[in-house]
Amino acid sequence: MFIANVFFNKLFNVESGITNRQLFFNQLAPTSFAPLALEIIKAEGCKLWDASGKEYIDLIGGISVCNTGHRHPAVIKAIQQQLDCYMHVMVYGEVIQSPQTKYAQYLTQHLPATLNCVFFTASGSEATEGSMKLAKRLTGRSQVIAFNNSYHGSTQGALSVMGSEYWRNAYRPLLPDVLHLDYNNFSHLEHITADTACVIAETIQAEAGRPQYFFRW
Repeated sequence: MFIANVFFNKLFNVESGITNRQLFFNQLAPTSFAPLALEIIKAEGCKLWDASGKEYIDLIGGISVCNTGHRHPAVIKAIQQQLDCYMHVMVYGEVIQSPQTKYAQYLTQHLPATLNCVFFTASGSEATEGSMKLAKRLTGRSQVIAFNNSYHGSTQGALSVMGSEYWRNAYRPLLPDVLHLDYNNFSHLEHITADTACVIAETIQAEAGRPQYFFRW
């Protein structure tokens, strides 16, 4: 770790005496008012270690990115094998890259027959944006129906279908013709009409937590 830090400092000409914590707060654009600000130097399985050696149990897993655990041997092996071939070649959709094509085939084999094509994205926000664009182009309609207390991403279009003013209030005006309904209110289904391009629903809610009625199950 010391050797890696020395190499990094020389490569990027980082001024000595400045801590990583200072760099974190001074050079990175903040994403929240109160970040965790843990300086993680190692991760293994479900555990993290900070610069002081303190151990943590990771209950986030990179927001499900590391859903096999940190540094899973099979994942490391696959990455090493791919590095021996190539890393990044070209943007998605321009050249044939076997990891992409094989992964797309694997996904479609586990989906209904009509879902036989995959559009890879780098984030949930991008997936949301792409879905809305596809629905509008395919149907020729503009109305998008979403649900209150949902989280769909932080880009402009994703914020427009976000179901919470906490996230979207500072970025108005947002996209027009977006209607928010309430989950589990079946009378609201009548708002889905021939003018609706698509309905976007967060089937497993992230930010909203569990609805109160779950506790009776």
